[in-house]
Amino acid sequence: MENKKSFIGHFAIIGSGVFINLILSVATTLILTRVVDPNEYGQFSLFVMYESIAIMVLCLGMDQALARYYYEIDSVEYRKELYNKCIRIPIISSAIVSFVTFALSYFQIIELEFPTFIIFFLCVYTISELIYRFDQLVIRLSYESKLYSRLNVLQKMTYSTLAIILVLTTGINGFAVLSFSMCTSFFVCMILSAIKMKRILNCVASRYEGNSISYAELLRYAYPYVFSMGITTLFQSLDRISLSHFRTYSEVGVYSAATALVRVFSVIQISFSTLWAPMAIEHYSQDKKDQLFYQNGNRIITVIMFGVGLSLILFKDILAFVLGEKYREAASILPFLVYNPIMYTVSETTVTGLVFTKKSQYHVVIALGACISNAIGNYWLVPIFGCKGAALSTGVSYIVFFTLRTIMSNHFFYVDYELKKFAILTAFSLAYAFYNTFMKGIIISILGYFICVILLVFLYKDTIIMMIHYLKNTIRHKEPRLHLK
Repeated sequence: MENKKSFIGHFAIIGSGVFINLILSVATTLILTRVVDPNEYGQFSLFVMYESIAIMVLCLGMDQALARYYYEIDSVEYRKELYNKCIRIPIISSAIVSFVTFALSYFQIIELEFPTFIIFFLCVYTISELIYRFDQLVIRLSYESKLYSRLNVLQKMTYSTLAIILVLTTGINGFAVLSFSMCTSFFVCMILSAIKMKRILNCVASRYEGNSISYAELLRYAYPYVFSMGITTLFQSLDRISLSHFRTYSEVGVYSAATALVRVFSVIQISFSTLWAPMAIEHYSQDKKDQLFYQNGNRIITVIMFGVGLSLILFKDILAFVLGEKYREAASILPFLVYNPIMYTVSETTVTGLVFTKKSQYHVVIALGACISNAIGNYWLVPIFGCKGAALSTGVSYIVFFTLRTIMSNHFFYVDYELKKFAILTAFSLAYAFYNTFMKGIIISILGYFICVILLVFLYKDTIIMMIHYLKNTIRHKEPRLHLK
């Protein structure tokens, strides 16, 4: 694999695509929250949630195995064989599960939450995204950044265009329109990504004759992810499940609208996560002792994520204004929701030890610990505080998620991430989030923001200076190189 572009070059390409998606998401949300009833929006949120749970389980962890072993041998034939091995079982499993689920609904053997035609959309959506997920992974691992971004933009544009046109021009139920639009967008992208992926892996390449990775080794590495990702998806969905159980679909809709506001993080989160995993694995395969790469990556993303997160909390009322009057409550829900992208993205840099040492079974313990903490929090807080309780529980459980990931990873591959600094910053930001959730006062909110930002600058002064140095290099050179060293 030739990786000629710098980290910043790839980040800029992927980031631009994610930024376009963000603009589309904001515009789509702005329109849909004014014409779609919160009850229908809440149902659609659960539709997407069920698909997410299904896709995490049905991938059987083979997508993680594909990423882990992709760079083991630099051969197109090897990678094509690896791809075919990794995707075969998930496709068969998803097809069987989809057929059984649709049959149970069609013949009314079991009464499911959604009508049969929605179940059909759900099945097509699941199979399409599963194939799309594996193809996008190969595109990403091959550093085809432009293609990766274009496909993501196409998916969002297809969904947004269909959803807005059908909602505004037809009298069809909003839930049905959104479900159909989402299903169609992924089906279209699945077809296109499959065509492009075959070009990357060169479908006419000869069969690999070397020592390939056996099914036994792939499954041994992958199977823990079946449990960990299933539990993780449940953990990520417990807030909406709890709200639908203890409260109403309308509150689920408002809560989902608040999570849409947090998607401003997606420009950073998706761009960084997309690049970090393959680069970290590739770097480890070349130099197993270098820790500075991982330390700098961790500190840089910490500064960026907390900086954006604190700013989102400060401007939460302005952001919530665009959603419309029915969703105005989303402003007070947002503060603790920012810990989802913050803790998840930063933990991507601290969990690499488990990936390098192939200790995938420990992801189950991590997911279970975070899921239990979230379940307990939602059980006690949602009946009392509603959406605010769900957000508080979710935010705290993501801190638990980060902590478990970091401790277990460092046990097998120790890296000094200066966790005391991180803990101090997290504690101050939690106090700031708590005030903005349960109290009101713009003066104190602004004062708290500046206190947190000053603390961030004080704790990570050297990192910020390093980032400024890289930005200067970006301006001076046509192709700046950020090696994180």
